[in-house]
Amino acid sequence: MDAARSASHASTPKYIVSAKQKEDVYEKADNHGRRKTEDQRDGLHTQKIGYIWDYYKLWIIGAVVLVGLVVYFTVVFATREDKPILDVVLVNNYDDVSEDCRLAQGFVSYVGEENLPGRVTFDNNAFFNLANNSDYKNSYYMKVLAYLEADTAQAVLCQYDNLIGLAKSGRLADLSDEKVGDIYDKYKDRIIYYEDEEGKKIPVGIDVSEGYKAAGLTEYTDGKAYIGLSAYAADYGYVEKFVDYMVELGIQSGGAGCR
Repeated sequence: MDAARSASHASTPKYIVSAKQKEDVYEKADNHGRRKTEDQRDGLHTQKIGYIWDYYKLWIIGAVVLVGLVVYFTVVFATREDKPILDVVLVNNYDDVSEDCRLAQGFVSYVGEENLPGRVTFDNNAFFNLANNSDYKNSYYMKVLAYLEADTAQAVLCQYDNLIGLAKSGRLADLSDEKVGDIYDKYKDRIIYYEDEEGKKIPVGIDVSEGYKAAGLTEYTDGKAYIGLSAYAADYGYVEKFVDYMVELGIQSGGAGCR
């Protein structure tokens, strides 16, 4: 009997693991595995961020700068007491476009000074060529984007490649939009279209080559000049009058220079 009891004790496992201990072991193993997975995920996430920064840091910095410029120009020009009622940017132009220039004076005379409640200004401090992909990071280009988005400028005069590049950025108005006025209907034979990614043709510019030349402005290499309107303009009344002026000036072909 004693021998049998002894044999029974000998066959009993030396260590007995309770259900609670098993749960603790499984839980520790599960936590370890989870931590390891999270560490791996964090490592991959860090690597991904590093990759994005290495390859896209210029675009990221550019986007941040652009947002800063838009905010700056919006605040500065919104609080200016002498904010122009119309500002037009001329890209790649070296002529005198001050308020005493005949381009400005001619437009004021065309509209009638008594019909202008504020100043009309032209800005040609903008030099870029969007036919060259690297110029999409150009500081002048970024400034023009900010001007258009902040409604600091209501229109831009430029070459074809720059017009299409600005249209791609979304800063130029769809001229068939009712808010723009009658420009599309009046100048259908002068309209320049931009084809978006879906193949839709959007009217974004007006050919004012003759008016540009008649105003005495230095012609672009191909003799062509186009005007695009800001998609963010609060009012298109005066910019429409400017388009009218440029077209009629070209038709009359009697414009005097700004040089």
